[in-house]
Amino acid sequence: TNFAQFVKCDFNFSVYHNFLNPTQLAWRVFAGIGIPYKNSKLLPFGERYFIGGSNSIRAWQARTLGPGSYKLPANIKYPNQTGDIRLETNLEYRYPLIWKLQGAIFVDIGNIWSINKYDNRPGALFKFNQFYKQLAIGTGTGIRLKINYLILRLDLGIKIYDPAAQLGQRLIISSRKYTTNDFTLNFGIGYPF
Repeated sequence: TNFAQFVKCDFNFSVYHNFLNPTQLAWRVFAGIGIPYKNSKLLPFGERYFIGGSNSIRAWQARTLGPGSYKLPANIKYPNQTGDIRLETNLEYRYPLIWKLQGAIFVDIGNIWSINKYDNRPGALFKFNQFYKQLAIGTGTGIRLKINYLILRLDLGIKIYDPAAQLGQRLIISSRKYTTNDFTLNFGIGYPF
């Protein structure tokens, strides 16, 4: 049995700026790449990147975004979109509400891509002259319940820019009315970053 040979590198940088305790501005940048070599043509499944969900681009459900501008066929019931490259940045403003409740307003930008020529999904390959046009943008708001060392989180993500939509319809605000598919409710434990 051949073993997997690959190189993988992740960069995760976070900054937290406290204004008046507990008001906080949090920012994160994540970049990662995995490259298979020798007897491996693809990264092992568990090493591939995915995006979306409660700790990533919160306007999309986990594993439903990307790679690139690839649009998942409508008949797929259980999406599992993965890639070899992940670029993401998140900005979140956290502020006190009442009692142990905290509010948040956030913006998430990012996507995943494939670098492998064996990937035949249209728009999935990373290209330097196109990747910035394939960055998904989502925004939203959330509530956090802080109980001692436990934080329960509920976020409502709203799609702003969908790279899988047809050209001219990717900026949702200016191209069409919002539908229920453009909103995602995420439950999480702890802060997303």
